[in-house]
Amino acid sequence: MLQWEKNGCKTELKEDGRVLLAIPSLPGCSDTFEALGEGEWKWTRTCNTPVTQMKLTLEQANPVTYWQVPAVNYNGNGWGSGAQYSGFGCDGEPWTYAWHRVAVPACTIAEQEGFVVGLFGEEKGGMSCSIWEQEGRVCQALLWPEVEGPKVLSKRYWMERFQGTMEPCDSFTALLCVKPVERPGWGYQQVLDFAWRYFDRSVQMKWQPEQLHKLNNTFFRILWHKRPDGLVGFSKSLHWDEPSCQFIRNTNLEAGWVGQNISVSCAMLRQYLRTGEKDLLEKAIAVLDSWEKHARLPNGLFYVKLVAPPDHLDSADNGDIPLELDAVGLGAGAQYMLQASVLAEKAGVPRPEYAEMGLALCDFLLKAQKPNGAFAKSYFPDGSVDKAEGGVGACLIPPLFEAWKLTGKQAYLDAALRAFQFYNHEFQASGVTTAGALDSNCIDKESAAPLIRSAMMAFDATGDRKYVHWAEDIAYYLSTWQWHYSTQFPEGTVLKEIGYDTYGGTSVSAAHNAQDNYGLYFVPEFLRLAELTGKDIWRSRARALWYNSTQRISDGTMVIDGRVRPAGSQDESCRHTRWGRTDMRFFVTSGNVHPWSGAFMEVALELVKEQEALR
Repeated sequence: MLQWEKNGCKTELKEDGRVLLAIPSLPGCSDTFEALGEGEWKWTRTCNTPVTQMKLTLEQANPVTYWQVPAVNYNGNGWGSGAQYSGFGCDGEPWTYAWHRVAVPACTIAEQEGFVVGLFGEEKGGMSCSIWEQEGRVCQALLWPEVEGPKVLSKRYWMERFQGTMEPCDSFTALLCVKPVERPGWGYQQVLDFAWRYFDRSVQMKWQPEQLHKLNNTFFRILWHKRPDGLVGFSKSLHWDEPSCQFIRNTNLEAGWVGQNISVSCAMLRQYLRTGEKDLLEKAIAVLDSWEKHARLPNGLFYVKLVAPPDHLDSADNGDIPLELDAVGLGAGAQYMLQASVLAEKAGVPRPEYAEMGLALCDFLLKAQKPNGAFAKSYFPDGSVDKAEGGVGACLIPPLFEAWKLTGKQAYLDAALRAFQFYNHEFQASGVTTAGALDSNCIDKESAAPLIRSAMMAFDATGDRKYVHWAEDIAYYLSTWQWHYSTQFPEGTVLKEIGYDTYGGTSVSAAHNAQDNYGLYFVPEFLRLAELTGKDIWRSRARALWYNSTQRISDGTMVIDGRVRPAGSQDESCRHTRWGRTDMRFFVTSGNVHPWSGAFMEVALELVKEQEALR
């Protein structure tokens, strides 16, 4: 039984006489704790006289074994390179994080033996949070007014401290969650459940699945092009050209990543099978034929990026061919080439060579897989390892499952299950996944996406419920990156003007604090979890992911920053916090439009058979 007791100048929370935490009193102020549920309170501090700054502090009474600032700092962020928040602080001063930087407003989570403590603020914001170690004990706090320091993380560099101001106030509120922990290191799951229930709301979808199919394929057609050098594909992006006042194509092609050439081709084939539009079939087959012709290598690998035909390798232009064949591009390319073979057959234009290309990569993986089940993060064209480390190697698991389903060959299934075991064990041991984001090498959410998909594929292949249990752990980790609330944007900012809502969105990585649409990837897995576990919170989270990631799609008339966005396009990211380049702006959109979010949307729509969940 948890009980609050006054003890001198502190208020203590006890469980059967054991002190769990203490809250120092502040002269001229009184603290009250309104019970919201078992181990859940609204903490209100009332001051006799209005003040212009406040700090609500709690002290852990016992050693902390794990701590987290959701979407920002995972137990000190001890993996990776580049600018990121590391440890409790910098130059002897604790980090403070603005409420809008954290997936739960100004949230810190600390776990001690047997209990987890979560502290966070209200949705209206205006505060910051901090967690630090002092005299051997960990403290958590909410601070008013908003402050970030001793320096502020931006994109790959540090900005100076931010110091806000506030009008005098005499009442301050925090949410406090204290729950027993059965599995050390995973107590944060209960804090996230409480936060999601507290901020939960219904969402209204702007677009229906049928409309999204049309919009996505309209944009894919805009990106499609045939180059003079013989390559055919979908541009990796459209970018704004100021002199001509229009969006123009980037002519580089990618199998996966932002370009998603193979997945987009599959989406167009599926739309052709639904509508019979011949143009969709012709464009998709032309792209797939081009990749099959130009990208394949004799050893089963293939180029994942084409900025010029590969025969330029023998010319002075060899620098135009990226030679790093990464797990993301290889995995997506092989998986969707295998699917493309099936779709082409259904469309009446058989292409067994697509399956040959996907299976060749899987055969390479059978040889390249380490005894422990791991793959490399990337390979060179000759098959040697480029970069060995990173959980992003899990991107190579789904094509192995796909190859097994297509051929029935046991070796593919065995390799897929062995790889999942390795990457899941790595995740279970560390609590994080790594190295999946394109522009950072750190703890992230993107490398967890193929892991949760592989868990579900493993369950479908074996029927073993242990994979559902592991999938739920991965889903909770992904939820630490999901926004539980709506950020209140300042007047005059672009995101305020367009009505962007952060609720349900996901941040990229520990080193990249902007929001993107990557949550589209694991919407199907969250919905499957709702079905398999009976927990409706996964359906609620999936709908929020979908709502957030489909709200900025242009119908061809949308204007942002004075630029009319092409039909079906959307910005891939929003800077919902202080995160930008040298102009020092924040709360602005990225300005480039890419096919990857539409491709993820189409995959999700294909995997989610009960589409009422997305309406």
